[in-house]
Amino acid sequence: MFLLAAVGAPTTGSRPATLLVDNGSKRAASTLALRAAAERLSLLTGGAVEPISLRWSDGVAADALAGRPARTLQSALRQLAEDGVDAAAIVPLFLGPSDGLAEAVRAARADPAAPRRIAAAPCLVDTAAPADARVGRALAAAVLRLGRARGLSFPLRVVVVDHGSASRAVVAVRDRLAATVAELLGPRASVIAASMERRPGEQYAFAEPLLERVVGGAPPYDSGDVVVAMAFLQPGRHAGPGGDVEQILDAARGRSAGLRTHVTPLLGGSHLVHEVLADRTAEAHAALREPHRGDPEA
Repeated sequence: MFLLAAVGAPTTGSRPATLLVDNGSKRAASTLALRAAAERLSLLTGGAVEPISLRWSDGVAADALAGRPARTLQSALRQLAEDGVDAAAIVPLFLGPSDGLAEAVRAARADPAAPRRIAAAPCLVDTAAPADARVGRALAAAVLRLGRARGLSFPLRVVVVDHGSASRAVVAVRDRLAATVAELLGPRASVIAASMERRPGEQYAFAEPLLERVVGGAPPYDSGDVVVAMAFLQPGRHAGPGGDVEQILDAARGRSAGLRTHVTPLLGGSHLVHEVLADRTAEAHAALREPHRGDPEA
């Protein structure tokens, strides 16, 4: 669903800005990956795309980012307004519905220093479009490529892992991706979904099972070759080198001498993911061209 962040007629002034927005990270590699994704999206769409984070990245030293400080959403929107831009299209670099992004867009709506109109496209896995399986297809293709490149025996044992969330809607996206991978691979794989982490308490048990309890702990994922399909978009403290997922897998191999883990590349480099991003860009710009049509909830 679009988040329309202003009331009024369609934008007729300067060309609307396009912002590719991720959650942000304190690691430079994440911001550099976001910039690369924005450049690739710009080539696909033929328009300028600004790489912007919700938070954290503005704390990364500029010298770790080729001398260009990272920017966060609020400051970027205010700068656009100062520059005379009265509309912005937000393209989320999020797999599933982000409460943080929705909250940030609501804040922008209330900010008199932001552009007059803001439209935010749906996230990559749109709950309103169940037939769009492109992100799941990208993950399944990564699993197959890795299995063949490593000479692994079929059927593969596959664990689809995401960060984990306190939101049932986000966990449903994890489960949807795992179901798509299982459907596409069929008898070539045994597939389970897992979370890297979860909040304590029975009310968050829907995020189970945890990665640490599956890999090295639950048959048939406790020995032999196990493919870990990364439902992550970019490197950071969770999915990057030395990150949380890598540490969990290191510990699992330490507990199970016969366990070998194989990790797929992150989804941010997939052409299918960028195809979806290009579609989301077009959708957000189309929303900006429409007359006011009410005030949908985030």
